[in-house]
Amino acid sequence: MSKKVFIGRKLREARMYRGKTIDVLAKETNINKKDIIAFEEEKYKPTLENEMKLSNTLGFPREFFKYADNIKMTIDSTHIRPECTIPKVEQIAFKEKLAMTHRILTFLEGYIQFPQMNIPTDLNKNEDIEELATKVRRYWNLGDGIIGNMLTLLEINGIVVSDANIEKKGALSFSQKQTVNGNSRYFISLGNDKKSACTRNYDLAYELAYIVATEANIQSKKFSKDEFACAFLMPKESFIQDLKMVNDLEDYVELKKKWIVPISAIILRAYQLGEISYKKYMYLMNEMDKKGWLKKEPLEENIKATSPMLLKKSIDVLIDNNIMSKASLVMNLSNWGLHLNQDEVEVLLGFKEGKLTTEKNTTNNKKAKVTKVNFKSKKR
Repeated sequence: MSKKVFIGRKLREARMYRGKTIDVLAKETNINKKDIIAFEEEKYKPTLENEMKLSNTLGFPREFFKYADNIKMTIDSTHIRPECTIPKVEQIAFKEKLAMTHRILTFLEGYIQFPQMNIPTDLNKNEDIEELATKVRRYWNLGDGIIGNMLTLLEINGIVVSDANIEKKGALSFSQKQTVNGNSRYFISLGNDKKSACTRNYDLAYELAYIVATEANIQSKKFSKDEFACAFLMPKESFIQDLKMVNDLEDYVELKKKWIVPISAIILRAYQLGEISYKKYMYLMNEMDKKGWLKKEPLEENIKATSPMLLKKSIDVLIDNNIMSKASLVMNLSNWGLHLNQDEVEVLLGFKEGKLTTEKNTTNNKKAKVTKVNFKSKKR
């Protein structure tokens, strides 16, 4: 970790992280646009006054712009849904948040043994979607039953899920494959799913489809993620048996309660399996539209989703094993080279505001006595 007077790349990183264009940042800081461009290109350095303006406006400590971390990170691929209406700068900000989350995880890996990536290595691009969905289910020993919690399933198989954007209106889930120091891992950011377990399960299965397509070397545009999500969440043999009992739209509500997936996905799956005709499919979807269910399905408030726990639990492990306190986490991150404000760390870890200031002792720093703790051995 080396210190410089001011690192232009870090300014650009912080600006993108906040979803700000150069024009917007110039207006908010009252700094000339040409100067900001020059700062980012390191043609010259900002004055102390301008440095403070940039730091305060972007919400990063001044040290963030002075230290170059030693993490070699690459974003191998990103999946953003084509129907996403979030402005481009905000999409870039979401990507930056996931990259920062990976940096924090890399720091925590000095103390915690996280679940390793556990994805089948024999995924074949010549296999159809049903076969690929079945292969992943078999690899994870899921049988043909109901998957009640996709989030936990992904976390225990080494896929990191973030809820940093769930309060953002219009945000959809998206995924990234990132490599740090030669080690690759997938990250998924949840969208604004209203904390509905059914929607969250489907969204995560949809993102898993992107991961499977990437690992099988299938062009994402040629791989139906909706078809995979339906096949993965509602396996053919066992799900067809339940469809035999369905007659009207209200029956689909009961299936939603059982399978923890959206009604619209259940109807789509019934059509995929040939259990209903296209005419029946369109009729059911029109009925859902008339009832207002395409905007808000029934049971959404009754079946609540769980939150990501991988990073939160890792902090509990550190506390339980007396490695560091919550209050010293930010300081230890800074000592490691990742300079972030406390509120930013809380957001990225999924904590409530003020979580890292609940302890009076802020001097506990045991980095010199690192203890590797196996995350899988802890209770969830």
